[in-house]
Amino acid sequence: MTEVVAGVDLGTTVTKAVLTRPDGSTVAFARNPTTWTQTPDGRLETTGAALVADVLRTLEDAVGQVEGDVQVAGIGIAGLAESGTILDAYGRETSPVIAWFDERGAAELKGQGNQFVADFPRRTGLPVGSQWSLPKLLWMRGAGIGLDKTSRWLNMPEFVAYVLTGERISEPSLASRTGLLDQATGQPWTEALDRIGVGPEFLPETRPAGQPAGLVRRGIGIPALEGAAVTVAGHDHPVAAIGAGATGPADLFDSCGTAEVLLRSVPRILTDDERATLVGLGIDAGRHVLPDHAVLIGGMRSGLVMRRVLALVGADGPKRRDDLDRRWQPDAPVGDALTVVGAAMHDNDVTLRIRDGASPDLLWAATLKHLGEQTAALLAAVNSVVGEHRTAVAAGGWTRMASVRRAKAAVIPRLRISELEQPGARGAAMFGACAAYDIPLDKVTRQFLDTVDRADVTAVATAASTRKDNA
Repeated sequence: MTEVVAGVDLGTTVTKAVLTRPDGSTVAFARNPTTWTQTPDGRLETTGAALVADVLRTLEDAVGQVEGDVQVAGIGIAGLAESGTILDAYGRETSPVIAWFDERGAAELKGQGNQFVADFPRRTGLPVGSQWSLPKLLWMRGAGIGLDKTSRWLNMPEFVAYVLTGERISEPSLASRTGLLDQATGQPWTEALDRIGVGPEFLPETRPAGQPAGLVRRGIGIPALEGAAVTVAGHDHPVAAIGAGATGPADLFDSCGTAEVLLRSVPRILTDDERATLVGLGIDAGRHVLPDHAVLIGGMRSGLVMRRVLALVGADGPKRRDDLDRRWQPDAPVGDALTVVGAAMHDNDVTLRIRDGASPDLLWAATLKHLGEQTAALLAAVNSVVGEHRTAVAAGGWTRMASVRRAKAAVIPRLRISELEQPGARGAAMFGACAAYDIPLDKVTRQFLDTVDRADVTAVATAASTRKDNA
Protein backbone atom coordinates (compact mmCIF):
# COMPACT_ATOMS: atom_id res chain seq x y z
CA MET A 1 0.00 0.00 0.00
CA THR A 2 1.39 3.42 -1.03
CA GLU A 3 0.20 6.21 1.28
CA VAL A 4 0.12 9.68 -0.24
CA VAL A 5 -1.32 13.15 0.22
CA ALA A 6 -3.05 14.99 -2.60
CA GLY A 7 -3.00 18.63 -3.62
CA VAL A 8 -5.63 20.05 -5.97
CA ASP A 9 -5.41 23.38 -7.79
CA LEU A 10 -8.78 24.17 -9.36
CA GLY A 11 -7.65 26.71 -11.95
CA THR A 12 -9.48 28.92 -14.39
CA THR A 13 -8.11 27.07 -17.41
CA VAL A 14 -6.78 23.78 -16.04
CA THR A 15 -7.49 21.66 -12.96
CA LYS A 16 -4.35 20.02 -11.53
CA ALA A 17 -3.75 17.30 -8.95
CA VAL A 18 -0.45 16.14 -7.47
CA LEU A 19 0.16 13.12 -5.24
CA THR A 20 3.16 13.20 -2.94
CA ARG A 21 4.56 10.97 -0.25
CA PRO A 22 4.41 12.41 3.27
CA ASP A 23 8.01 13.63 2.84
CA GLY A 24 7.04 15.71 -0.20
CA SER A 25 8.47 13.55 -2.99
CA THR A 26 6.15 13.57 -6.00
CA VAL A 27 4.44 10.31 -6.92
CA ALA A 28 2.01 11.39 -9.66
CA PHE A 29 0.61 14.45 -11.41
CA ALA A 30 -2.48 14.89 -13.61
CA ARG A 31 -4.27 17.78 -15.28
CA ASN A 32 -7.53 18.30 -17.17
CA PRO A 33 -9.28 21.30 -18.71
CA THR A 34 -11.63 23.16 -16.38
CA THR A 35 -15.24 23.06 -17.59
CA TRP A 36 -16.92 26.33 -18.62
CA THR A 37 -19.91 27.13 -20.81
CA GLN A 38 -20.33 30.24 -22.92
CA THR A 39 -23.85 31.67 -22.76
CA PRO A 40 -25.60 32.97 -25.92
CA ASP A 41 -24.72 36.53 -24.90
CA GLY A 42 -21.02 35.69 -24.57
CA ARG A 43 -20.78 35.29 -20.80
CA LEU A 44 -18.84 32.49 -19.16
CA GLU A 45 -20.21 30.28 -16.40
CA THR A 46 -20.36 26.69 -15.19
CA THR A 47 -21.87 24.67 -12.35
CA GLY A 48 -20.48 23.45 -9.07
CA ALA A 49 -21.24 19.89 -10.08
CA ALA A 50 -19.17 20.26 -13.28
CA LEU A 51 -16.17 21.58 -11.35
CA VAL A 52 -16.42 18.81 -8.76
CA ALA A 53 -16.42 16.32 -11.65
CA ASP A 54 -13.26 17.99 -13.01
CA VAL A 55 -11.54 17.62 -9.63
CA LEU A 56 -12.57 13.99 -9.16
CA ARG A 57 -11.56 13.05 -12.71
CA THR A 58 -8.14 14.65 -12.21
CA LEU A 59 -7.61 12.97 -8.84
CA GLU A 60 -8.62 9.64 -10.36
CA ASP A 61 -6.15 10.15 -13.21
CA ALA A 62 -3.36 10.83 -10.71
CA VAL A 63 -4.25 7.82 -8.57
CA GLY A 64 -4.29 5.66 -11.71
CA GLN A 65 -0.61 6.47 -12.33
CA VAL A 66 0.50 4.81 -9.09
CA GLU A 67 1.36 1.12 -9.34
CA GLY A 68 -0.35 -1.16 -6.85
CA ASP A 69 -2.73 -0.14 -4.07
CA VAL A 70 -2.78 3.49 -2.99
CA GLN A 71 -4.42 5.28 -0.08
CA VAL A 72 -4.81 9.06 0.05
CA ALA A 73 -4.42 10.22 3.65
CA GLY A 74 -5.14 13.91 3.10
CA ILE A 75 -6.40 16.24 0.38
CA GLY A 76 -5.73 19.97 0.18
CA ILE A 77 -7.96 21.94 -2.21
CA ALA A 78 -6.86 25.32 -3.56
CA GLY A 79 -8.13 27.29 -6.50
CA LEU A 80 -9.84 30.29 -8.03
CA ALA A 81 -11.30 32.51 -5.36
CA GLU A 82 -14.17 34.72 -6.40
CA SER A 83 -16.42 32.25 -8.22
CA GLY A 84 -18.86 30.28 -6.10
CA THR A 85 -22.38 29.01 -5.73
CA ILE A 86 -25.45 29.67 -3.59
CA LEU A 87 -26.83 26.77 -1.55
CA ASP A 88 -30.44 26.59 -0.42
CA ALA A 89 -31.70 25.37 2.97
CA TYR A 90 -31.25 21.77 1.81
CA GLY A 91 -27.65 22.23 0.66
CA ARG A 92 -28.48 22.22 -3.06
CA GLU A 93 -26.72 24.59 -5.43
CA THR A 94 -29.18 27.10 -6.85
CA SER A 95 -27.04 29.47 -8.92
CA PRO A 96 -24.59 29.38 -11.81
CA VAL A 97 -20.89 29.62 -11.06
CA ILE A 98 -19.92 32.85 -12.81
CA ALA A 99 -16.31 33.18 -14.01
CA TRP A 100 -14.31 35.58 -11.87
CA PHE A 101 -13.48 37.77 -14.88
CA ASP A 102 -17.11 37.92 -16.09
CA GLU A 103 -18.28 41.55 -15.81
CA ARG A 104 -21.76 40.86 -14.47
CA GLY A 105 -22.44 42.92 -11.37
CA ALA A 106 -20.16 45.90 -12.04
CA ALA A 107 -23.05 48.33 -12.49
CA GLU A 108 -24.96 46.85 -9.55
CA LEU A 109 -22.02 47.35 -7.18
CA LYS A 110 -21.45 50.93 -8.30
CA GLY A 111 -25.19 51.55 -7.83
CA GLN A 112 -25.09 50.84 -4.09
CA GLY A 113 -24.62 54.50 -3.19
CA ASN A 114 -21.64 56.81 -2.75
CA GLN A 115 -20.98 55.96 0.90
CA PHE A 116 -21.03 52.20 0.37
CA VAL A 117 -18.77 52.50 -2.68
CA ALA A 118 -16.36 54.71 -0.71
CA ASP A 119 -16.32 52.27 2.23
CA PHE A 120 -15.85 49.18 0.07
CA PRO A 121 -12.02 49.33 -0.35
CA ARG A 122 -11.44 50.23 3.31
CA ARG A 123 -13.59 47.39 4.60
CA THR A 124 -12.73 44.69 2.07
CA GLY A 125 -9.24 45.56 0.82
CA LEU A 126 -10.57 45.29 -2.74
CA PRO A 127 -11.20 47.89 -5.47
CA VAL A 128 -14.70 48.56 -6.70
CA GLY A 129 -15.16 46.23 -9.68
CA SER A 130 -16.89 43.14 -11.00
CA GLN A 131 -14.32 40.48 -10.04
CA TRP A 132 -15.53 39.78 -6.52
CA SER A 133 -18.42 37.60 -5.35
CA LEU A 134 -20.56 40.48 -4.04
CA PRO A 135 -21.21 42.14 -7.42
CA LYS A 136 -22.06 38.73 -8.92
CA LEU A 137 -24.51 38.14 -6.05
CA LEU A 138 -26.06 41.57 -6.59
CA TRP A 139 -26.55 40.66 -10.25
CA MET A 140 -28.05 37.28 -9.29
CA ARG A 141 -30.52 38.92 -6.93
CA GLY A 142 -31.59 41.31 -9.67
CA ALA A 143 -31.93 38.36 -12.06
CA GLY A 144 -34.36 36.63 -9.68
CA ILE A 145 -31.97 33.93 -8.42
CA GLY A 146 -33.13 33.05 -4.92
CA LEU A 147 -31.34 34.63 -1.96
CA ASP A 148 -32.82 34.61 1.55
CA LYS A 149 -31.88 34.14 5.19
CA THR A 150 -31.45 30.37 4.68
CA SER A 151 -29.00 30.78 1.77
CA ARG A 152 -25.33 29.93 2.10
CA TRP A 153 -22.31 30.79 -0.09
CA LEU A 154 -19.36 28.58 -0.90
CA ASN A 155 -16.38 29.48 -3.06
CA MET A 156 -15.47 26.66 -5.42
CA PRO A 157 -12.69 24.96 -3.38
CA GLU A 158 -15.07 25.10 -0.41
CA PHE A 159 -17.87 23.58 -2.50
CA VAL A 160 -15.62 20.71 -3.61
CA ALA A 161 -14.78 20.04 0.05
CA TYR A 162 -18.50 20.13 0.88
CA VAL A 163 -19.34 17.52 -1.75
CA LEU A 164 -16.49 15.28 -0.56
CA THR A 165 -17.22 15.56 3.17
CA GLY A 166 -20.71 16.96 3.69
CA GLU A 167 -19.24 19.81 5.76
CA ARG A 168 -19.63 23.49 4.89
CA ILE A 169 -16.75 25.73 5.95
CA SER A 170 -15.31 29.08 4.87
CA GLU A 171 -11.55 29.54 4.43
CA PRO A 172 -10.28 33.09 5.25
CA SER A 173 -8.24 33.79 2.09
CA LEU A 174 -11.19 32.78 -0.09
CA ALA A 175 -13.73 34.64 2.04
CA SER A 176 -11.62 37.79 1.78
CA ARG A 177 -12.06 37.75 -2.03
CA THR A 178 -15.87 37.81 -1.80
CA GLY A 179 -16.34 41.47 -0.87
CA LEU A 180 -18.46 40.20 2.04
CA LEU A 181 -15.75 40.14 4.72
CA ASP A 182 -14.85 42.97 7.08
CA GLN A 183 -11.08 42.59 7.00
CA ALA A 184 -10.59 44.39 10.31
CA THR A 185 -12.61 41.82 12.26
CA GLY A 186 -12.48 38.77 9.99
CA GLN A 187 -16.27 38.59 10.29
CA PRO A 188 -18.97 39.02 7.61
CA TRP A 189 -19.59 42.67 6.71
CA THR A 190 -23.19 43.25 7.79
CA GLU A 191 -23.88 46.11 5.40
CA ALA A 192 -22.80 44.04 2.40
CA LEU A 193 -24.95 41.10 3.52
CA ASP A 194 -27.94 43.42 3.89
CA ARG A 195 -27.54 44.52 0.26
CA ILE A 196 -28.17 40.96 -0.94
CA GLY A 197 -30.80 40.09 1.67
CA VAL A 198 -28.94 37.41 3.63
CA GLY A 199 -27.89 36.88 7.23
CA PRO A 200 -24.48 36.48 8.92
CA GLU A 201 -24.62 32.70 8.40
CA PHE A 202 -24.40 33.24 4.63
CA LEU A 203 -20.66 32.65 5.01
CA PRO A 204 -20.17 29.40 6.96
CA GLU A 205 -17.88 28.86 9.93
CA THR A 206 -14.31 29.93 9.24
CA ARG A 207 -11.65 27.22 9.27
CA PRO A 208 -8.01 27.99 8.42
CA ALA A 209 -6.04 26.12 5.76
CA GLY A 210 -4.56 22.91 7.12
CA GLN A 211 -7.41 22.21 9.52
CA PRO A 212 -9.67 19.35 8.36
CA ALA A 213 -13.10 20.20 7.03
CA GLY A 214 -14.01 16.51 7.36
CA LEU A 215 -13.29 13.10 5.89
CA VAL A 216 -14.13 11.91 2.37
CA ARG A 217 -17.44 10.06 2.46
CA ARG A 218 -18.15 6.65 1.00
CA GLY A 219 -19.68 6.57 -2.45
CA ILE A 220 -17.47 9.21 -4.07
CA GLY A 221 -16.44 6.62 -6.63
CA ILE A 222 -12.69 6.59 -5.99
CA PRO A 223 -11.90 4.07 -3.22
CA ALA A 224 -8.39 5.46 -2.67
CA LEU A 225 -9.91 8.76 -1.47
CA GLU A 226 -12.37 7.36 1.08
CA GLY A 227 -11.55 8.40 4.63
CA ALA A 228 -9.00 11.03 3.56
CA ALA A 229 -8.86 14.20 5.65
CA VAL A 230 -9.92 17.16 3.49
CA THR A 231 -8.81 20.75 4.04
CA VAL A 232 -9.60 23.86 2.04
CA ALA A 233 -6.10 25.17 1.30
CA GLY A 234 -7.41 28.50 0.00
CA HIS A 235 -6.77 31.06 -2.72
CA ASP A 236 -4.48 29.66 -5.41
CA HIS A 237 -1.91 32.49 -5.43
CA PRO A 238 -0.88 32.48 -1.74
CA VAL A 239 -1.07 28.67 -1.76
CA ALA A 240 1.38 28.65 -4.71
CA ALA A 241 3.66 30.96 -2.73
CA ILE A 242 3.63 28.37 0.07
CA GLY A 243 4.47 25.65 -2.45
CA ALA A 244 7.40 27.67 -3.79
CA GLY A 245 8.71 28.48 -0.32
CA ALA A 246 8.12 32.25 -0.59
CA THR A 247 6.38 32.76 2.74
CA GLY A 248 8.49 35.30 4.65
CA PRO A 249 7.66 39.02 4.92
CA ALA A 250 10.71 39.89 2.79
CA ASP A 251 9.89 37.31 0.09
CA LEU A 252 8.27 38.34 -3.18
CA PHE A 253 6.36 35.73 -5.16
CA ASP A 254 5.55 36.23 -8.85
CA SER A 255 2.82 33.84 -9.99
CA CYS A 256 2.82 33.66 -13.78
CA GLY A 257 -0.43 32.20 -15.03
CA THR A 258 -3.41 33.60 -16.97
CA ALA A 259 -3.58 36.17 -14.21
CA GLU A 260 -0.15 37.22 -12.96
CA VAL A 261 0.28 38.44 -9.41
CA LEU A 262 3.08 39.91 -7.36
CA LEU A 263 2.50 38.72 -3.80
CA ARG A 264 3.90 39.74 -0.41
CA SER A 265 3.08 38.39 3.04
CA VAL A 266 2.55 40.71 6.01
CA PRO A 267 2.60 39.07 9.49
CA ARG A 268 -0.27 41.14 10.90
CA ILE A 269 -3.73 42.41 10.05
CA LEU A 270 -3.73 45.74 8.23
CA THR A 271 -5.67 48.84 9.26
CA ASP A 272 -8.56 50.31 7.26
CA ASP A 273 -6.36 53.24 6.23
CA GLU A 274 -3.60 50.92 5.01
CA ARG A 275 -6.09 48.93 2.96
CA ALA A 276 -7.51 52.08 1.38
CA THR A 277 -4.00 53.29 0.52
CA LEU A 278 -3.01 49.96 -1.02
CA VAL A 279 -6.18 49.70 -3.11
CA GLY A 280 -5.53 53.22 -4.36
CA LEU A 281 -2.11 52.01 -5.55
CA GLY A 282 -3.64 49.03 -7.37
CA ILE A 283 -2.88 46.43 -4.66
CA ASP A 284 -5.48 44.09 -3.14
CA ALA A 285 -5.06 43.61 0.62
CA GLY A 286 -6.77 40.56 2.09
CA ARG A 287 -6.29 37.56 4.34
CA HIS A 288 -3.45 35.14 3.72
CA VAL A 289 -3.74 31.36 3.99
CA LEU A 290 -1.33 31.79 6.92
CA PRO A 291 -3.20 32.64 10.16
CA ASP A 292 -2.99 36.27 11.31
CA HIS A 293 -1.24 37.29 8.10
CA ALA A 294 -2.32 39.73 5.43
CA VAL A 295 -1.51 39.16 1.78
CA LEU A 296 -0.78 41.92 -0.72
CA ILE A 297 -1.62 41.05 -4.31
CA GLY A 298 -0.76 43.26 -7.26
CA GLY A 299 -2.41 41.67 -10.25
CA MET A 300 -2.47 41.98 -14.01
CA ARG A 301 -3.53 39.76 -16.90
CA SER A 302 -0.11 39.13 -18.39
CA GLY A 303 -0.92 35.58 -19.46
CA LEU A 304 -4.05 36.75 -21.24
CA VAL A 305 -2.08 39.40 -23.14
CA MET A 306 0.73 37.02 -24.12
CA ARG A 307 -1.66 34.26 -25.17
CA ARG A 308 -3.60 36.62 -27.43
CA VAL A 309 -0.45 38.11 -28.98
CA LEU A 310 1.01 34.67 -29.70
CA ALA A 311 -2.26 33.60 -31.32
CA LEU A 312 -2.35 36.77 -33.41
CA VAL A 313 1.09 36.13 -34.92
CA GLY A 314 0.45 32.41 -35.41
CA ALA A 315 2.82 31.37 -32.63
CA ASP A 316 0.37 29.66 -30.31
CA GLY A 317 1.74 26.22 -31.23
CA PRO A 318 4.91 24.90 -29.53
CA LYS A 319 7.31 25.12 -32.51
CA ARG A 320 6.48 28.66 -33.65
CA ARG A 321 6.29 29.86 -30.06
CA ASP A 322 9.75 28.43 -29.35
CA ASP A 323 11.13 30.02 -32.53
CA LEU A 324 9.75 33.42 -31.52
CA ASP A 325 11.11 32.90 -28.01
CA ARG A 326 14.62 32.20 -29.35
CA ARG A 327 14.60 35.24 -31.64
CA TRP A 328 13.60 37.68 -28.89
CA GLN A 329 16.09 40.44 -28.22
CA PRO A 330 15.82 42.57 -25.06
CA ASP A 331 17.04 45.66 -26.94
CA ALA A 332 14.83 45.17 -30.02
CA PRO A 333 14.20 48.59 -31.67
CA VAL A 334 10.45 48.77 -31.05
CA GLY A 335 10.32 52.56 -31.34
CA ASP A 336 6.97 53.83 -32.61
CA ALA A 337 6.21 50.73 -34.67
CA LEU A 338 4.06 49.10 -32.01
CA THR A 339 2.20 50.06 -28.86
CA VAL A 340 0.52 47.53 -26.55
CA VAL A 341 -2.23 48.68 -24.20
CA GLY A 342 -3.95 46.50 -21.56
CA ALA A 343 -3.00 43.95 -18.90
CA ALA A 344 -4.53 45.47 -15.76
CA MET A 345 -6.47 42.96 -13.67
CA HIS A 346 -9.75 44.48 -14.78
CA ASP A 347 -8.88 44.74 -18.48
CA ASN A 348 -10.63 42.24 -20.72
CA ASP A 349 -9.31 43.84 -23.91
CA VAL A 350 -5.83 44.09 -25.38
CA THR A 351 -5.28 47.05 -27.71
CA LEU A 352 -2.50 47.18 -30.31
CA ARG A 353 -1.46 50.27 -32.23
CA ILE A 354 0.51 49.22 -35.30
CA ARG A 355 2.55 51.45 -37.60
CA ASP A 356 4.98 50.83 -40.46
CA GLY A 357 7.84 48.56 -39.56
CA ALA A 358 5.82 46.25 -37.29
CA SER A 359 6.61 42.52 -37.33
CA PRO A 360 5.84 39.46 -35.18
CA ASP A 361 9.26 39.73 -33.50
CA LEU A 362 8.77 43.40 -32.70
CA LEU A 363 5.25 42.75 -31.43
CA TRP A 364 6.55 40.14 -28.99
CA ALA A 365 9.33 42.51 -27.89
CA ALA A 366 6.80 45.33 -27.43
CA THR A 367 4.53 43.02 -25.44
CA LEU A 368 7.26 42.00 -23.01
CA LYS A 369 8.41 45.62 -22.71
CA HIS A 370 4.86 46.72 -21.87
CA LEU A 371 4.38 43.93 -19.33
CA GLY A 372 7.73 44.77 -17.78
CA GLU A 373 6.64 48.37 -17.29
CA GLN A 374 3.39 47.21 -15.68
CA THR A 375 5.32 44.85 -13.39
CA ALA A 376 7.73 47.60 -12.36
CA ALA A 377 4.82 49.90 -11.47
CA LEU A 378 3.14 47.24 -9.34
CA LEU A 379 6.41 46.40 -7.63
CA ALA A 380 7.01 50.05 -6.78
CA ALA A 381 3.51 50.30 -5.30
CA VAL A 382 4.04 47.26 -3.07
CA ASN A 383 7.50 48.45 -1.99
CA SER A 384 6.14 51.87 -1.06
CA VAL A 385 4.06 50.22 1.68
CA VAL A 386 6.09 47.23 2.92
CA GLY A 387 9.61 47.99 1.72
CA GLU A 388 11.77 46.24 -0.86
CA HIS A 389 11.90 42.46 -0.95
CA ARG A 390 15.02 40.50 -0.04
CA THR A 391 14.37 37.48 -2.23
CA ALA A 392 12.06 36.93 -5.20
CA VAL A 393 10.87 33.74 -6.86
CA ALA A 394 8.73 33.36 -9.98
CA ALA A 395 6.79 30.25 -10.93
CA GLY A 396 4.12 29.25 -13.39
CA GLY A 397 3.66 28.17 -16.98
CA TRP A 398 4.83 31.38 -18.66
CA THR A 399 8.25 31.17 -17.00
CA ARG A 400 9.05 28.25 -19.33
CA MET A 401 9.77 30.82 -22.05
CA ALA A 402 13.34 32.15 -21.87
CA SER A 403 12.28 35.57 -23.14
CA VAL A 404 9.70 35.89 -20.36
CA ARG A 405 12.23 34.85 -17.71
CA ARG A 406 14.83 37.33 -18.90
CA ALA A 407 12.32 40.16 -19.27
CA LYS A 408 11.13 39.59 -15.70
CA ALA A 409 14.67 39.49 -14.35
CA ALA A 410 15.24 42.90 -15.95
CA VAL A 411 12.66 44.54 -13.67
CA ILE A 412 12.54 42.32 -10.55
CA PRO A 413 15.79 42.43 -8.57
CA ARG A 414 17.21 39.19 -7.15
CA LEU A 415 14.76 37.05 -9.09
CA ARG A 416 14.96 33.27 -9.11
CA ILE A 417 12.86 31.05 -11.35
CA SER A 418 11.33 28.00 -9.73
CA GLU A 419 11.32 24.92 -11.89
CA LEU A 420 8.57 23.38 -9.78
CA GLU A 421 5.89 22.40 -12.28
CA GLN A 422 2.85 23.14 -10.12
CA PRO A 423 3.56 25.15 -6.95
CA GLY A 424 -0.18 25.70 -6.39
CA ALA A 425 -1.02 22.00 -6.32
CA ARG A 426 2.12 21.31 -4.30
CA GLY A 427 1.21 23.98 -1.75
CA ALA A 428 -2.27 22.44 -1.48
CA ALA A 429 -0.66 19.03 -0.85
CA MET A 430 1.36 20.57 1.98
CA PHE A 431 -1.86 21.67 3.67
CA GLY A 432 -3.28 18.22 2.94
CA ALA A 433 -0.36 16.75 4.90
CA CYS A 434 -1.10 19.11 7.80
CA ALA A 435 -4.70 17.87 7.88
CA ALA A 436 -3.82 14.20 7.50
CA TYR A 437 -1.09 13.98 10.13
CA ASP A 438 -1.97 16.89 12.43
CA ILE A 439 1.44 18.51 12.09
CA PRO A 440 2.22 22.24 11.75
CA LEU A 441 2.88 23.86 8.40
CA ASP A 442 6.45 24.87 9.23
CA LYS A 443 7.41 21.22 9.74
CA VAL A 444 5.66 20.19 6.52
CA THR A 445 7.38 23.05 4.68
CA ARG A 446 10.81 21.84 5.78
CA GLN A 447 9.98 18.28 4.70
CA PHE A 448 8.67 19.33 1.29
CA LEU A 449 11.40 21.83 0.50
CA ASP A 450 14.10 19.36 1.49
CA THR A 451 12.91 17.07 -1.31
CA VAL A 452 13.37 19.75 -3.95
CA ASP A 453 16.82 19.47 -5.50
CA ARG A 454 18.62 22.80 -5.29
CA ALA A 455 19.06 22.69 -9.02
CA ASP A 456 15.27 22.96 -9.37
CA VAL A 457 15.34 26.56 -8.16
CA THR A 458 17.87 28.39 -10.33
CA ALA A 459 19.03 31.97 -10.43
CA VAL A 460 18.51 33.75 -13.71
CA ALA A 461 22.10 34.32 -14.77
CA THR A 462 21.21 37.03 -17.24
CA ALA A 463 19.51 39.24 -14.66
CA ALA A 464 22.39 41.67 -14.19
CA SER A 465 23.06 42.16 -17.89
CA THR A 466 19.42 42.68 -18.84
CA ARG A 467 18.69 45.07 -15.99
CA LYS A 468 20.70 47.78 -17.67
CA ASP A 469 18.01 50.43 -17.58
CA ASN A 470 17.04 49.78 -13.97
CA ALA A 471 20.41 49.82 -12.22
